[in-house]
Amino acid sequence: MSSMFDDFKEQVRSQANIVEIVSEYVPLKKRGSSYWGCCPFHGEKTPSFSVSPDKNFFYCFGCHAGGDVFTFIMKEENCTFQEALKILANKLGIPVPEREKTRQEIEREKETKEIIAANELATRFYQACLTKSEFGKLAQRYLAGRGITPEIIEKFSIGVSLPGYTSLVKALGKRGCREELLIKAGLAVKGRNGAYDKFRGRVMIPIEDARGHVVGFGGRILQNNAEAAKYMNTAETEWFNKRTLLFGLHAAIKEIKSRRQAIIVEGYMDAISLHAAGIGWAVASMGTAFSAEQAKLLARVCDEVVLSYDSDEAGQRADMRAVSIARAAGLRVKVLAVPDGKDPDEFVRRHGTEAYLELVKNAADGIDFQMRQVIAQNNVSNLAGKVEAVSNILPFLLECKNDIEVAGYIRKLAQLLTIDESLIISEYRKMSRKSGSQGQVPLPVQPKAVR
Repeated sequence: MSSMFDDFKEQVRSQANIVEIVSEYVPLKKRGSSYWGCCPFHGEKTPSFSVSPDKNFFYCFGCHAGGDVFTFIMKEENCTFQEALKILANKLGIPVPEREKTRQEIEREKETKEIIAANELATRFYQACLTKSEFGKLAQRYLAGRGITPEIIEKFSIGVSLPGYTSLVKALGKRGCREELLIKAGLAVKGRNGAYDKFRGRVMIPIEDARGHVVGFGGRILQNNAEAAKYMNTAETEWFNKRTLLFGLHAAIKEIKSRRQAIIVEGYMDAISLHAAGIGWAVASMGTAFSAEQAKLLARVCDEVVLSYDSDEAGQRADMRAVSIARAAGLRVKVLAVPDGKDPDEFVRRHGTEAYLELVKNAADGIDFQMRQVIAQNNVSNLAGKVEAVSNILPFLLECKNDIEVAGYIRKLAQLLTIDESLIISEYRKMSRKSGSQGQVPLPVQPKAVR
């Protein structure tokens, strides 16, 4: 199978005309031996995006994105190499070699398609309940009160689940969805007398994967109920794994690519409120810790992320972890501090779009944030506190990709702690050797005295 796959890959590579493929996404004009257009990966008015048919290569002189035809499809379609290979093969009419699947794999693929179809049906049902039911009027008033416009409701396919116990089960049952399937999809719960709706009396927010398939739901309770959770999500399944999803990514992908930046918030209502305020490059990690999988999703489509979690202690701890995870994926990281402990949703509704964008503009560098957080947690007025702070900060510096960057942070740390820079470098080198890192930060050169 390996040799067959390699042959298939080379066949696609040899037949894919990069100019023709890229032209499906970007208008190109010939200039000399190359073709030029406006880069699809960042906003620009003057073309700086070049495609070379001789080298079978593209390059943007603005954002420095570049690569072969596979790289272009991966970035444009936000997909893996394997998926890009299949997309190109389909465009070229080349049959995709498939190994013979087991019976279990065939059944799993069939079930996955059925579950996604059921989720799509549920989305449309919830949308109809929002616009056509009496209970939906309550949800519309709630959404309007949070500044969520009809355009944003449509953008995120927001709906409402009715308070009755079997509204969805009966409606989807008439469309051929078996109760067992609805239970497995997380839309229904098994009861003594059959399945009943899991989500009842809630504003319903579909959660899509990066390709736009609805894989789960989030529900926000509408009427006060001490026994019901304020927020409820689809339970974790092989189709719905929050570590591999970012809420709003499919809706935000064009703006993220254009700006080469993504704003990451904690909850889906935070993301929706930012989109409603015109900040359409926000995504949410849905209350779970930011993961390496989520960082890799964003690294395909942008260069920088701005972390905008809640400003409470839990949010700051989440920021500390997320900075390292995002940097490991090759992303530049900034950390946004929302004043007065407010979350992004509350802040943008109270103070407006421009005030929030000013916070984005002034967001702190990721490692600088980590350093200042550690310093704040130690009593650096004495030597023991300074030593403890340095030992806790140095692991963050070991994550840096180059020594020039490390040298800059060490200089700043020396200034913050009023410690001799060479002493911090010495400790960095010791830790570097222990961890197997290759960091070789040079000692600062002392200027010679003028005689």
